[in-house]
Amino acid sequence: MLSLAAGAEPAPADKPLLAIVIDDIGYKRQIAEDLIALPLELTFAVLPRAPHSQALAQRAWLNGREYMLHVPMATQAGNRLDAGGLYDTMDSGTIQQLVNDHLNRFPAASGINNHMGSRLTEMVLPMRAVMETLAPRRLYFLDSKTSRRSVAWQEAKRAGLETVQRDVFLDNEPSAAAIQVQLDKALNIAHEQGFALAIGHPYPDTLAVLRANQAKLNATVKLVPVSQYMRTASHFERDSYHTLDRFWALKAPWRQASTK
Repeated sequence: MLSLAAGAEPAPADKPLLAIVIDDIGYKRQIAEDLIALPLELTFAVLPRAPHSQALAQRAWLNGREYMLHVPMATQAGNRLDAGGLYDTMDSGTIQQLVNDHLNRFPAASGINNHMGSRLTEMVLPMRAVMETLAPRRLYFLDSKTSRRSVAWQEAKRAGLETVQRDVFLDNEPSAAAIQVQLDKALNIAHEQGFALAIGHPYPDTLAVLRANQAKLNATVKLVPVSQYMRTASHFERDSYHTLDRFWALKAPWRQASTK
C-alpha cells in the first residue's frame, strides 16, 4: 500500500526510508523509557492526558527523539475514550479547543496521529476541524488508518498539511514471532516502494524484537523520524523544521497535565 500521494517518488538515497512510531506512550513508563533509550531513530506518539505523558515526552525530546500527540478519537464501537478524547458528538469548536489545549501542553510535538478513531476519521467535519487546528502551527497528521474509509488524508491535504498513512501495525498480535513477521513485512514494503511506516506499542516483545533487529535495521534501511519521512518521501522541503522552530521549548516549564 502506498502511503503517499500518487506519483510521489522516493527521495534518492542509498537505503529505503523506514519510520517506526511507538503509540500509546504515557502509561507504561519503564518500557517507554527503554524504547526511548534504544539507539534507533524511533518516533513516539504520546497520549495527551496519561499519567506519565509529560515526563516521557520530555525524555524523548531531550534524547533527540521526535514525538507527536496520540489523540484519542471516537470508534465505531462507541468505546469510552481516554481523557481529552474527541467524540463524534462534539462540534467543531469543541474539537478545535481540545486539540489546541493538548498542543499547548506539549510545545515540542511535531504533529498528531489518531488513537483508535475508526468512527471519527470517517467523518469529514470533525477531521476538517482537526486539520484546520494543525495548519497554523505547521504540524503534520499521521493517519493510523484504523478505518479503510478514513477521510483524514484528504482533509489533511485540503488544509495544506504534510500527511501520510500507516503501512503496517507491528504488534496487533503481541508475540515476538508475530512482531518479527510484521517488521519483516515493513522492511519488504520499504524496499519495494522506497519508504514505509510502521506503528508499534510499548509491549515487552516489541521492545525485544526491535532490540534484536538493531543491526538488521541499520544495515538495510534508513530509520528516520516521521517529519523527515514526510519531507523526504513527498519531496516537501522545510529547512530546520524540527530543530530550530522548537528550540525555545527547552525553556518551557514541563508541567504534568491534569487528567480531570
